[in-house]
Amino acid sequence: MASESSENPDASTAAKTDDPSLAAEIVATEQVRGVMSFLVFAMLGGFVGLMVAGLEWFTVEAVLQGLVEAPRWLQVVAPGIGLALAAGLRYLFRDSRTSTSDDYVKSFHSGERLRLTALGPRLTGSMATIGTGGAVGFEGPSVLLGATFGQWIGAKWPKIVGFRSDRTLLIAGAAAGVAAVFKAPATGVLFALEVPYRRDISRHALIPALVAAASAYLVFVLILGGDRLIEVAIPEFSFSEEIGGAIVLGFAAGIVARGLVQLFAASKAAPKKVPARYLIPVSALALALSVLAAGPLVDLPVTLGPGANAVVDVVLDPGIGVWTIVALFLLRAVATSATLAGGGLGGVFIPLAVQGLLLGRIVEVVFDAPSTGLFPVIGLAAVLGAGYRTPLAAVMFVAETTGRAEFVIPALIATAVSQALMGETSISDGQVSARQGALERRLGLPVRSVAITEMGHVSPDDPLLEVIDRYGMSPPAPAVPVIGDNGYEGLLVLHDMANIMFTVGIEATVADCVRRNVQSVGPDDPAMKAAKLMNDGDTAAVAIIEDGKALGVVSALSLTGLREVESDDFLDRPGFQ
Repeated sequence: MASESSENPDASTAAKTDDPSLAAEIVATEQVRGVMSFLVFAMLGGFVGLMVAGLEWFTVEAVLQGLVEAPRWLQVVAPGIGLALAAGLRYLFRDSRTSTSDDYVKSFHSGERLRLTALGPRLTGSMATIGTGGAVGFEGPSVLLGATFGQWIGAKWPKIVGFRSDRTLLIAGAAAGVAAVFKAPATGVLFALEVPYRRDISRHALIPALVAAASAYLVFVLILGGDRLIEVAIPEFSFSEEIGGAIVLGFAAGIVARGLVQLFAASKAAPKKVPARYLIPVSALALALSVLAAGPLVDLPVTLGPGANAVVDVVLDPGIGVWTIVALFLLRAVATSATLAGGGLGGVFIPLAVQGLLLGRIVEVVFDAPSTGLFPVIGLAAVLGAGYRTPLAAVMFVAETTGRAEFVIPALIATAVSQALMGETSISDGQVSARQGALERRLGLPVRSVAITEMGHVSPDDPLLEVIDRYGMSPPAPAVPVIGDNGYEGLLVLHDMANIMFTVGIEATVADCVRRNVQSVGPDDPAMKAAKLMNDGDTAAVAIIEDGKALGVVSALSLTGLREVESDDFLDRPGFQ
């Protein structure tokens, strides 16, 4: 009951009031607000589904499909043109970032706003990259689209959605984006909740994410249809073969996923280290060679665009040999890496899924297993779940995109094994390991984030009477830095002054009272260091000093956040989750 009241102040008020009419009015208001929140979640999902459907149709169904049917020479040169267009857009709009879904994770943790003004150029860059054959997925731009609009709506209508509305709708929008682009609503929900953490889940936005994902899925399917991504027959395996294969694939997928994550991460970081005038030509050449090399192997454009449909056809064809599959696995890895290194905009959800499909087929052929699609699908789940650290989303993705519940148990086993081999590695550089308490998070912040800057400083020669007059009865902090001719000299703890004045007299100065043994911290030191110094020096504050100048102090109250509890924006600050 206490928890319900703390999350719902109006409900608490209704419970305490003795006026029945007032209580009824409060309850009715909450019911209206609940309905309005539900409508906001559904409207957000519907809008995201509509936008994703339009962008998907134009980029994949029209432009990319036209490229697939075009002459080979155009397929060879088109990806490089797409990279150049994306680079031109970044230069024109002065946006150096190349990530898409990673921005959602970073905003989730930092509270940084995803700017609507940056969305258009980045979506256009993604369309240019994918439509011209860049080997990345459309889920990245879809997540960015949903998260940006969700966060913006939450900031505009906080009274409707309630507590931390911008963050709630950030998650709901991301779920809607994934649900629409993959026609997999449950996958969208789980991915949006799982991907911010490597070993945890953000469960507080479950209901908004469910509503938004369902709405986005329905709108998308009404426009573009609901055909499944992977159509496979019911597998005919014994229980021991199924479980044994899942374990073997789990180990293989864990090793492969670690390698792919490191390769893709290095590729994503390349545009920050190497000028575009060098990277784009090299990446364009690698993409062109990938297209040329894939042609003699299979009569399908497996290295162009996301490639999922083409690769599904390949792994379900029992006539294609293992060395061909190995070659395609390497070519797809090269194509995706080249796209990312060249500054292409897109996601790696589908590229990881494609590598998992090919890995599963390789294991299937090596163990001379029947070509039913079971091993490729299990490989998809294991590589995808390990790469993004989203095991539940990966398994649900398999269930929704195949429509086969039989795949869930072996996919769970393979994904669990692959997860165990990943350690702290992840494709998303914004992920954190797990949720922390508010105090734990604040102790990890830099000192400048928990500082009290109103205190200024005092000099050793200042009379204590002047110090009392300056700070009055309610000083912002319990101590003030002492700065002399040689810089920082110590800390003046205000409650020490009364005893010193009683002993020395009214002529006492700061020099009579300063604690010279209390060390200072720098503005970029972790707040944990300030806490340790307070404990070691038996004081309620430490000074923040940089280049001999006092920038403020850290007190026990500012360190824990209790000083800010009454601030309206306390719960919306980046350090509080």
